[in-house]
Amino acid sequence: MIPVSTRLFQNFLSSVIAEHVFSEAEREAYNGPLAVTQQKDIAAGKRMESRTPRLMMMSGKGGYVDREAFSARLKFRNVTLLDHLTSVTRGAAVFAEIDLREAGIHEDVLPVRLARIMATAFLHDADKMLGLSRSDALTAAHIMELMDRYGISSFLALHGAQIPAETLLARINAVEISRSNMSAPGMKLLRIDEAKDSLYVRLADRLDGIFLDTTRPIGDIVKEMERFEDLQTKAVTQGWTAFSLKSPHTPFLLDELQRAFSVAVYDRKGCPPLIEVHHDGELLLVCQKDVAEEAMEVALSSASKRLRLDLRIEVSARGGRDIMDGGAEIGDLEEAFGDDSREASKALYVHVHLLNDNAWRQVMTAFFGELGFAPTFSGIEKFTGKHFQPWFISDEDDPRLAILRDAASIVMALGCSEPTVKALATQVPDAAVREQELLQLALELGLEAPEWVRETKHQGSRQSLLAAWIAALGARDPDLRHRVFGSDGLLSLWLCGDGSDRAGLFEKIGDPSSRFIRAARKWLDVTLRRRFLDAEVNAPFGYCHFTNAPVTAEAAINSKSGIDGLKVSAFSGREGRPESHESAKSQTLVADFAVAEHRLRTMQADRTGNFAGDIPAHVSSPTAMGLFATLGLSSDLRDTFLDLNHYDLMRLDLKSGRKVYVDRDQYGARKVFARHVSLPARTADLITLIRMMMESALRLGRPVHVFQGMPSTQAGFVYFDILPMALRKAFGGNSLRIEQLPEAIFFLGIAEQLCARDMQNVGLEVALRILDPETRFGATCEAILILDRLPDDRAKALVGLRMALMTIAKKEYAMQAEKGSALIEFARAMARVQAAPKRDASNNELNLGLRIALDTVEGCIRIGETSEAAMVAAIAGQLEAEFERSARLDHRGSFRDGPFPRKAAHDAATVFVTQAWPQTFRSRPPVSKDRRIAFAIYQVSFTEESYRPRSGAETPPLETTEPGK
Repeated sequence: MIPVSTRLFQNFLSSVIAEHVFSEAEREAYNGPLAVTQQKDIAAGKRMESRTPRLMMMSGKGGYVDREAFSARLKFRNVTLLDHLTSVTRGAAVFAEIDLREAGIHEDVLPVRLARIMATAFLHDADKMLGLSRSDALTAAHIMELMDRYGISSFLALHGAQIPAETLLARINAVEISRSNMSAPGMKLLRIDEAKDSLYVRLADRLDGIFLDTTRPIGDIVKEMERFEDLQTKAVTQGWTAFSLKSPHTPFLLDELQRAFSVAVYDRKGCPPLIEVHHDGELLLVCQKDVAEEAMEVALSSASKRLRLDLRIEVSARGGRDIMDGGAEIGDLEEAFGDDSREASKALYVHVHLLNDNAWRQVMTAFFGELGFAPTFSGIEKFTGKHFQPWFISDEDDPRLAILRDAASIVMALGCSEPTVKALATQVPDAAVREQELLQLALELGLEAPEWVRETKHQGSRQSLLAAWIAALGARDPDLRHRVFGSDGLLSLWLCGDGSDRAGLFEKIGDPSSRFIRAARKWLDVTLRRRFLDAEVNAPFGYCHFTNAPVTAEAAINSKSGIDGLKVSAFSGREGRPESHESAKSQTLVADFAVAEHRLRTMQADRTGNFAGDIPAHVSSPTAMGLFATLGLSSDLRDTFLDLNHYDLMRLDLKSGRKVYVDRDQYGARKVFARHVSLPARTADLITLIRMMMESALRLGRPVHVFQGMPSTQAGFVYFDILPMALRKAFGGNSLRIEQLPEAIFFLGIAEQLCARDMQNVGLEVALRILDPETRFGATCEAILILDRLPDDRAKALVGLRMALMTIAKKEYAMQAEKGSALIEFARAMARVQAAPKRDASNNELNLGLRIALDTVEGCIRIGETSEAAMVAAIAGQLEAEFERSARLDHRGSFRDGPFPRKAAHDAATVFVTQAWPQTFRSRPPVSKDRRIAFAIYQVSFTEESYRPRSGAETPPLETTEPGK
């Protein structure tokens, strides 16, 4: 048991993490201040804070750095610095409590020592927290700054564990072997017990590093613990074991197994597993050996039991009522009507031929109105069906709703079809007997059903009226309701039997889930033990659509199998399929354990309200991360998941009934993320999904990996195997680290806006070229020009987008200019010929230089004058003629009445003919797309060069002579 570290960690979460790590100052430190309106909305409780705090924007392991130094980090799983620090804090606290208790340390001393150990652990990477390198000296002033910034001083004072910054620095240095001999002014030598307390932090740091190293198996954690020495006892370093289950086909089953195993270990040891992480299709577990096997057996049973189907009611088009799939007690039937009142209304129907009699309707209205269960007949005149629902209630606050659900439960049990198996049918009385038993019960209580109800000929309608009558009376008479719904009441007799000769309706259902429960358990067990799955006794009929496991003909699915997104006629083209692509015969085979996986997915989607209907992308994000990941969870949270999708994480407005993620509760629950996400068909929508996944990863503080196929172990903070080529070029691959995300999100946001449906003349093609570094400059220039041609009101609405594009263009322009871009050199040369354009300059004026140069060269080619000298002279001459002809054009120096700069024009023409024409245009007239891009680059470059500050040496002098004279 570890009660002290559990309590201290809960205090640590509230005082250090929630109050200080997620403080306004820490959010602003990386992201800058919020707009005034956003600050007001947050203060008023209308909006959530979206800025990620500083420690979640820094890598604890596997962070990105430029050049060769990054290659050594590629093997490490990228996690936030906050996750690493918190993991080491939990690990050190639990190790210390186990070891110190075993050593016989007095209970009163534990809180003080553990609090100081936790402070040491949280600040053990103080250099990273301060942005220092390993070679930079840490001082007591640095430690004091961090203690104040993150509330460490207050946390220590809360537990009477105050400690000078100099001493805490010495403890931190003792954690890292490379720093253990360092000293600083004012630092004192540590006592033996203080030095040993730093060893718990060193052990936790090492184990977290091993876990984050993708090249090392999970068993290396156990080996490292066994090698670790100098702790007070062997209680921490001995007696651990590791499990590894790789089953990428079944993420929902692995989630359930992780949850169940963690709870089983906690129940037996009072401590969560050392490691419990499900990521990239693999479940990694480390716990104490003495409870491992027992906990795993319990977990295997518990995980598969969640597959047991809920009771399902069915009302056919002919009015037949049936109970299907599951059910063991009355509560299962009541629960079936608990979430959706429409099902209850549907069960409590009355045949329309009865209701067509207006007098009959009036009697029914008066009778049930007096009982507080008045029917409504709105829309009956236009009703074309046979079974009208007079108690259709959609308002969850309607007082009749409780009566409706009771009546629906009664009528389903009363009218449920009898078993078809003869041996069982003789033990289950038919509906007529059940009806008489209901009437007899009422008579025993002095109640008699009205004659007009008893004489209703249509059986289904009569059953509805009787059920509504009893339910309405039961709402007023608790004794009657207990006689019907009690543990030994009438419904229990009908559904469960009497335990003797009379059988209940539930027995006809049997246990349809058992087949899939057994299959799921068997699959998890063989995966855990590294064994092969036994094939069927007979020769296999075919292969599973999802896993290619051999199956018999019984594995064929139908429309009622409940596998969303998979058609009965799905064709895989695999060997062993019963049909060919030319055959009209359809048959899709799915192994029982794969059916179990998809059944879990559907059940979870139904519970959470997430969309189910397509085969999802495989979004892998750990439900918990680090050492003793679920330490501090309350008993009611250890067995549950916080189910979130990317829309939940992006939602910031606090509106009733809508799920909003509170990032301060970073370690308050297991988080299941985006298990029901489907990949969009449109590339523009895919860009939006990728951007949302990146932002979600930062909000969660957890890695997020999105796979279209089967997952594989990836170290990046975000990973996508669905990226278009332009995005792979933009990101340098499929994987990004934390430090790379802000820029990637910025570019994706730009692309997303350009792909909006109301953006004309831009679209996906330009957006993808902006994302691609090789085409970014030209595409950005093109997008800017398109925005500039929009009407004023539209352009005003997109001013933020234009500013962002200009930021990209300026950065790319500087890079291209540094590389010596021929088109930029020509624009620069033309800026010495043509005067700087005015704000309202036309496109013809801005493109003048390139337009004249291209038209002139193309004209020279047509007449066979292709020498460089001829083309240069032609361009220079055409430029001078254009400026003399047009009164709207100004050349450099015209404001001082200077002559046309012939030398500058000659130089510009030379740059075009010798550089731009052969390099940019490959000495041939460009096609329309290349021409459009070239003009966009030239226009932006010419404008930039025209207004670029120039030194005196760069200022073109007034010319008084012609070139060469």
